[in-house]
Amino acid sequence: MKKSSLFFVILMPFFCNAQVNDSFLDGNFINNPIWSGSTSNFTVNNALQLQSQASATSTSWLFTPSEAFDDAVWECWVKIDYTTSASNYASIYLTSDRNDLSAGCYGYYVQIGGTNDEVSLFVQEGTKKTKIIDGTDKRTDGSPVEMRIKVTRDARGNFTLYSKKPTETDFVTEGATTNNALKGGTYFGLLYANTTTTGSAYYFDDIVVTGHKAPDVEAPRWTTFTLEQPNKLRLAFSEPMDFSKATFSVDKGTGTPASQMIADDKSSIVLNFSSDFERGTIYTLQVSGLMDVAGNALAETQRSIGIIEPKAEGDLRINEVMFENPLNSLEYIEIYNNSEKVIDVSGLVFTTRKTDGTLNTGNKIPAQTWMLPRGYLALCENADSVRNYHHCPLDANIITTSWSSLNNESATLVLTNATKDTIYDELTYNAKWHHVLVKNTKGVALERINPELPTQEATSWHSAASEVNYGTPGYLNSQYRDILSGDEIQKSVWLEPEAFSPDNDGVDDVCFVKYKTDTDGYVANAIILNAVGVKVYHLATNILLSSEGFLSWDGRTDAGKIANSGVYVLYFEMFNPKTGTRKQLKLPVVVSSR
Repeated sequence: MKKSSLFFVILMPFFCNAQVNDSFLDGNFINNPIWSGSTSNFTVNNALQLQSQASATSTSWLFTPSEAFDDAVWECWVKIDYTTSASNYASIYLTSDRNDLSAGCYGYYVQIGGTNDEVSLFVQEGTKKTKIIDGTDKRTDGSPVEMRIKVTRDARGNFTLYSKKPTETDFVTEGATTNNALKGGTYFGLLYANTTTTGSAYYFDDIVVTGHKAPDVEAPRWTTFTLEQPNKLRLAFSEPMDFSKATFSVDKGTGTPASQMIADDKSSIVLNFSSDFERGTIYTLQVSGLMDVAGNALAETQRSIGIIEPKAEGDLRINEVMFENPLNSLEYIEIYNNSEKVIDVSGLVFTTRKTDGTLNTGNKIPAQTWMLPRGYLALCENADSVRNYHHCPLDANIITTSWSSLNNESATLVLTNATKDTIYDELTYNAKWHHVLVKNTKGVALERINPELPTQEATSWHSAASEVNYGTPGYLNSQYRDILSGDEIQKSVWLEPEAFSPDNDGVDDVCFVKYKTDTDGYVANAIILNAVGVKVYHLATNILLSSEGFLSWDGRTDAGKIANSGVYVLYFEMFNPKTGTRKQLKLPVVVSSR
């Protein structure tokens, strides 16, 4: 392979946009370019090829800086001196946001080998790996496997994957696709996975990467915003910022900062104010003129904050669950701050119960995570992926955490403290709680209709509306309803709304049967009748009523189908065994379609 290597070296001056060019002719991978990673598991052999040298089963990698992404070409020679399998394969990371894969990355890579003995292209988002070009099965069947890999990508995200064996004259096209899940990268890398007998079976050579850095056209985002007593605000952003024209101002008479300190990497700033912040007050910071170094303005220009107060049981509620992620997004859970306090949720654990009732290890909420009064917080493996898929508003509060996959049918979610001796909320969800019109529940979140409703009642939950891509992570639920209105004091039973459309579009999907009783002890029965008096749904049987509350009808019939459009009648009967008082009401309810 060294003849072609010399060819690449001779032509190097003509690759004016070359990002990586290495044929290891200098006998090492330490300089020109510099590679980092599992360096002890690689060597440059006597043939001046990069070769694996793992002494035990491993997954090893090397990375070198590269920002090639638009109008890019990646080429590499690979040899695997063994039969490929699920445990023996090589990967070429075209792009990666980091040079350490121990916690996952965001990038694109080509896998050579694997279960289907193929050459395929993947996109990796955290630890989630999705095949986007499925190469020809059995392409790498046999031993040894030797081929040249080439991938091209234009500025619109069109990838083409090629491979060429030594016996082939031209490259063979493995496939093409368009993918814009990622916006760029900072590293190029090589990886191999070996067993105990294949630690020296992997070879890499003749690496040439050309292309341009993807232009930065995305607005920067806040990553953290914290109050440090007595008088400091700390702001951090998703990328280096230009603070030269930025101004900051806090309401409640606080004004502009007396001084500020910008971090060396320009991605955070500390604002010092002349007056101290007061407990029990929510402050709003207004920002103007702040942009990233590429000139993209910060879109979210204000945030609110206050002094942290102690949390108590009942303050935090599980408010939404995406337990079976859509094809192009991720699972998440949402927490709601059901108090008037600013609460620090750092270090709290969200986990699941085992069949024996004990708790799994779970995942910790990252440090410096707090919630405003009546605020929302969505937790997931990648906030950008979830935010973009559901087209969330800028103020949606979504953060990236470690993650453990949720069961697609049912599981018990628990929000607890680090020592797991205080439970803040617990939910045993079930896929059967989804709306009857939702035929495919994959990618549909369950939303709590109102945080005040009991956690463990199916009627407290509803499928998220189709108009929000079936999820509202980090902000007001699409199925939220105000159930505690106080403007119907003269009525004992009423409907809100009197006409509803149970089509799961997020607008009047549920009819609430609200009630107020004049004394305690009432028992109620409620049924839905059609226009000719035939029962279509049994809403309640001998339930003990509270002083005020509600029942809900989502439009389904006893047969499990959605009722046809038309006028129905709610028959509601209340009986008080203590006083002998009986009340009977008939109220019209309209099922409509949009």
